[in-house]
Amino acid sequence: MTEFAIKVLLVEDNPGDVRLLLEILQETPPDQFTVTQVDHLEKAINLLTAESFDVILLDLTLPDSMGLDTFLKLYRRASAIPIVVLTGLDDETLTLRAMQEGAQDYLVKGKVTGDLVSRSLRYAIERQRAEHKIREQAALLDITTDAISVRDLQHNIVFWNQGAERVFGWRAEEAIGQNAVQLLYRKSELQLKEAINAVMEQGKWFGELNKITKSGQEVIVESRWALVRDDAKRPKSILTVDTDITEKKQLEAQFFRAQRLESIGTLASGIAHDLNNILTPILAAAQLLPLKLKNLDDRSQLLLQLLETNAKRGADLVKQVLSFTRGVEGKRMVLQTRHLIAEIEKILQETFPKSVTIYSNIAKDLWTVSGDSTQLHQVLMNLCVNARDAMLSGGLLTLSAQNQWLNETDVRMNFEARVGPYIVISVADTGMGIPTANLERIFEPFFTTKDLGKGTGLGLSTVVGIVKSHGGFVTVTSQEGTGTEFKVFCLR
Repeated sequence: MTEFAIKVLLVEDNPGDVRLLLEILQETPPDQFTVTQVDHLEKAINLLTAESFDVILLDLTLPDSMGLDTFLKLYRRASAIPIVVLTGLDDETLTLRAMQEGAQDYLVKGKVTGDLVSRSLRYAIERQRAEHKIREQAALLDITTDAISVRDLQHNIVFWNQGAERVFGWRAEEAIGQNAVQLLYRKSELQLKEAINAVMEQGKWFGELNKITKSGQEVIVESRWALVRDDAKRPKSILTVDTDITEKKQLEAQFFRAQRLESIGTLASGIAHDLNNILTPILAAAQLLPLKLKNLDDRSQLLLQLLETNAKRGADLVKQVLSFTRGVEGKRMVLQTRHLIAEIEKILQETFPKSVTIYSNIAKDLWTVSGDSTQLHQVLMNLCVNARDAMLSGGLLTLSAQNQWLNETDVRMNFEARVGPYIVISVADTGMGIPTANLERIFEPFFTTKDLGKGTGLGLSTVVGIVKSHGGFVTVTSQEGTGTEFKVFCLR
């Protein structure tokens, strides 16, 4: 017997068929098969619990089982072992059903030759192994977090793994057959053309793409494309592997924005100190001169008052810049944020135009925070005034507040956050919205889109400075023509 003999389990009760098959298996080719024979299905099932086999030869008509049920019972117990069905000349329908249920091949009694048996058994084993390998590979494709898809050259999707379901939202049955261009690239036509041209000319492409999910959300993916060819080396399809880097890009943007604000803050701080040194003697002189010069005419007194007023205004601007760059020190006490927001709402109702509707939604069990009430009042008023200015024709201003515990996942989404309890105060409007290009700059000192003389550009930078000094951070979401929402996260 050779070292690598194939172990065959023969399940057959007809003595004549058993004798013929044993002779064939033992002689053609010599010593390449070892055979164990049983005549009942139950014996075969019991034997499989104690011994392993490479292939099973199964007669569907046995003393304890008949027809397709014979195959199904054995297959449920030994689906990992290739099964070759033994059938009579008049059992073609039964044989086809067994093949549909998982049989690897069949042999017709009376037409069995040594060469035919050998090829059938080897084919069954190879086919089973190939199918197992394919199943393993498919399972690996589904385990990966990457979105893997295949489309034909007309961009119709022919394969869609579970990673693609997770990233883009469409189930495989929804995506397969759809046109990938229409499904995923509604906003990236130029990027798509470049990728298609490159993969068709060079056989591969790598880059970043913006794609649309089932919910309409835009995601950024790191995309790798490969051209798949058929046996004749002709282009057949395109394999795409997408890694969702949306969160990574958001964190990078936050990091660069924080770096930029820090650089601007350092520069502004130096300028502010220099301005403070310049303004201090000017303000002192403007206040002392009227005391020393008693006989000044009205015009001279008016000029000195103008000098003092503007010097004070400059000093206030310097103070605002410094509050952004080094944070704000204030009197800390335990605050009922609910009361503070109620006070803000009352002021808004009394002072804002009637065309602006004020709505509030404050959690009843809102936590307290340790903070400076005057500074937090300034934060909310700044945001509310900005919201009013964004609704020139009126609209809805919504104040809301809730408790929120930020976990590890939440923290990964924001560069400045940390795990813990926060009070989240939201100021949302239905105004004109902020252009995407401006969103990256709105917290920079002196950046403003308001007309000259209508804003210093220090309001939002002051908000950031105050909130940071309270151990929190600020986020903003906006859509042009729809509105803007600022969220203030204050650490409890």
